[in-house]
Amino acid sequence: MKNLFILLFILISFSLFAEVLNYDKVITNLKGIKEFEKENFTESEKEFSKNSINHPRDGRLHFNLGNSHYKNGKLEDAENDYNLALKDKDFTNKSSVYHNLGNVKFQQQDYKNAINHYRNSLIENPENNDARFNYELTARMLERQQQQQQQQQENQQDQKNQEKNEEQQNQQQDQKEKQEQQDKKQEQKEEQKENQEQKKQQQMKKDQKKEDAEKMLNALLAKEKEEMKKEKMKMNVDKAKKGKYW
Repeated sequence: MKNLFILLFILISFSLFAEVLNYDKVITNLKGIKEFEKENFTESEKEFSKNSINHPRDGRLHFNLGNSHYKNGKLEDAENDYNLALKDKDFTNKSSVYHNLGNVKFQQQDYKNAINHYRNSLIENPENNDARFNYELTARMLERQQQQQQQQQENQQDQKNQEKNEEQQNQQQDQKEKQEQQDKKQEQKEEQKENQEQKKQQQMKKDQKKEDAEKMLNALLAKEKEEMKKEKMKMNVDKAKKGKYW
């Protein structure tokens, strides 16, 4: 992001008494600024932190501490200190605070809130060209993000639809295979039943033939027996007519 503002302040407007009372604050702040300019952000954070603890209502100190947090990648801590700086009614450089809050949100890819902070920065100071540049850049980033999110949602929906279609196709295929298996089993069952019926019919025909043959044989035997009986009776009659033989 473009410029991250660092506030260098000297209490020249204070009374002599105030300067004496705040001498340590000024020296500690200058030490922090010196370390910040040398990009020793860990050390600058320590110096600014001492001041913010000893003078918790001074928005300028929280602003500088927020900048060190920002450089150290502690975005949430930076945001907290920037918001504390805004609570100081005597702190006049609020345009820079809003600008840096916008930078925090930009780094977090929270472009919607970043735009709001850059807008507030421009309201506080319409001449803040860095905030104007970042506002326009972030607006483009937000538009791109929204397009990507929309595309991602569409892709996710397409993926869901595809998975749903594939699931339906799989279910239909499973149902088809299941039905085919049932039809095959039914065919086999009917074929088995038909074979059993054929065997039964064949066995019945075979049994009928056997029964018919037995009836025919019994009829022949009965006829032969009847004929033999008649022949025997005839012979007996003939014997009776001729008399006995001595």
